[in-house]
Amino acid sequence: MNTMIKKFVDTGMMTEEQGKFIEEAIMRKDSIVVSGHRSAGIRPLMASLMGVAKSNFTNVQVKGFEDLEKDVEFFLIPGLDDIDFEKLISDAISKPNTAFVSLKEPEHPVSLMKVLRQNFKNGTGIGKRIQTLECVKENDEAKLAKITEMYLDEKGKVKKQDH
Repeated sequence: MNTMIKKFVDTGMMTEEQGKFIEEAIMRKDSIVVSGHRSAGIRPLMASLMGVAKSNFTNVQVKGFEDLEKDVEFFLIPGLDDIDFEKLISDAISKPNTAFVSLKEPEHPVSLMKVLRQNFKNGTGIGKRIQTLECVKENDEAKLAKITEMYLDEKGKVKKQDH
């Protein structure tokens, strides 16, 4: 297991099975969205998962819409305050043969189902998988509570499955 993921397994934030699933998802070029409150450790987790993507794929850290025009395999999208964040995520999903790592926190709300449906109407994003890592704080400890996979089928229906 990648050491950047293993440290979260070793600290008890996630199980070994969750760590393996996340690493495999990145290697399949699934998009990853780390969700929760900052106190649940989402930013360090997102940064580490970005590191895994960076070490295996061509990438760019997205600072604005123009970065989505670069020819890369992974877009690394931190929480950006001065931008329409939901549109940025939507535009990233629309790019063929790419994936992204980002976050979803109270100050950066994103409706992934809405974004996927909008992309379907534009004929993009079909079949792309998004793994949402839902983090919580339990007894003062950050934990990965759930992993939910979402994707658009060929008919435009958003499919969801918990792992």
